[in-house]
Amino acid sequence: MLNLTFDSNILSQNYMRTTILLLVAFYSLSSGAQSADKWTLQECIDYALEHNVSVQQNELQGQILENILAQSKYSRIPSLNGSGSHNYNLGRTIDPFSNSFINTSIQNNSFSLSSGVLLYGGSQVNNTIKQNQVAVNANDKNTEVIWNQIALSVSSTYLQIIQAEENLKVAQSQLEITEDQLNRTLKLLESGTINQSTALNLKAQLANDRVNVVNAQNAIQIGYNTLLNTMLYPLDQPLEIRQIEVERLPGMPTETVAELYDIALSNLPEIARAELNIEQSKYGEKIAKGSLQPSLRAFGNINTVYSQSGKNFEFTGFQLDTIGAVQNSLEPVVTLNPTTEVSTKAFSDQLTDNLGQQLGVSLSVPIFNGLSSRTAVENAKVNTQISELNLLNTKAQLRNDITTAYTNLKIAKSRYDAAASSLEAQRMNFDFSQKRFDAGMLNSTELLTAKNQWNQTQIQALNAKYEYVFRKLIIDFYKGEKLKL
Repeated sequence: MLNLTFDSNILSQNYMRTTILLLVAFYSLSSGAQSADKWTLQECIDYALEHNVSVQQNELQGQILENILAQSKYSRIPSLNGSGSHNYNLGRTIDPFSNSFINTSIQNNSFSLSSGVLLYGGSQVNNTIKQNQVAVNANDKNTEVIWNQIALSVSSTYLQIIQAEENLKVAQSQLEITEDQLNRTLKLLESGTINQSTALNLKAQLANDRVNVVNAQNAIQIGYNTLLNTMLYPLDQPLEIRQIEVERLPGMPTETVAELYDIALSNLPEIARAELNIEQSKYGEKIAKGSLQPSLRAFGNINTVYSQSGKNFEFTGFQLDTIGAVQNSLEPVVTLNPTTEVSTKAFSDQLTDNLGQQLGVSLSVPIFNGLSSRTAVENAKVNTQISELNLLNTKAQLRNDITTAYTNLKIAKSRYDAAASSLEAQRMNFDFSQKRFDAGMLNSTELLTAKNQWNQTQIQALNAKYEYVFRKLIIDFYKGEKLKL
């Protein structure tokens, strides 16, 4: 069975975007008219991305970060808040108009409108906006990383199905050859030209070839099951991929490993994401340092009140009031007092008359707060160092992946060259053995040995071809080139 395996280095994050180039290259390699109902690699990837839960979760996380960014920008705008209350005062209470105690039940309302704006706060607002913008950009890069992981998973399974189908062709071809040999042998057996053991050997080989066909068919089904699960495709709907044949293999790259590494540094989203995380941590340092500086705020307030005890006093004239009498003559002593008419003051009049305004600025200077601000600054610096180490680790992993990919490519090329040479030799050996067997100069055991060697060589050559193509596509991905094979 032909099997294309992917080691842990290939499955690392730095190989994920390879699928972008795999899509272009393998699609361009397809030959002949394709059925419209068969799925291309691009269609499989698009479907998987559309239905993948991780992609949807990361997109929702991006929406949250966009909302946080918008809110941080709005924090530059002055705040405006209104409030109102309605109260019942029972028993002894203070009259809000006379400011004296009264023993009655009254109702009152209060209304206020306040506004405030930060004039200076250690540039915390500006740095928070910049940090949130970087967080949005980093999440976009993380989306690319997730996309590449899914795309590689789909494409690797897609290729395994293609290889399994190639395996099936080889197994069926070998089965047909064995059937032809057995039919000729049975005729010779009836004429008494050969003995029974030759026919039995071929029957055993025929059974083995049928097993190989079944195994190849099972491998195809397993590949499709994996692809369906990766794509989250409905299990009750048919899915068939397009067969692709590689007619001409690409050449080896001309760049050195060091040159490939320098090129890859500017191509992979993992590197960009790590760099953005460092930038985000540095803004976190600036925000933490801003809390150590004084903050200056401006504020304003408008308020008014209404009370059921509010009264209107209207002058109506004067009246004479006796205040005493002369001691000897007992003549009354009178005085002239003004008279007023008392009425409940209207609600709107109270709101207008009791209107008050307030404007001011406040300065807050941090002196000692349990070293919370200093601790926040130190933690922010440590976070920056962690982000820088993560970038170094990502670059180190990329370096390891590129050197491994380049080495694997060279090994795959040498394996393919050897397999291609061996394939022709084994085919010629089998043809020669077949002629000798037909002439009665070779027994069935020797013929089956030659046939099995040719069969194994076909499988090895097919496996080496697809492995080399895949390894070359990885290198081309790092180079950022559009693949044309």
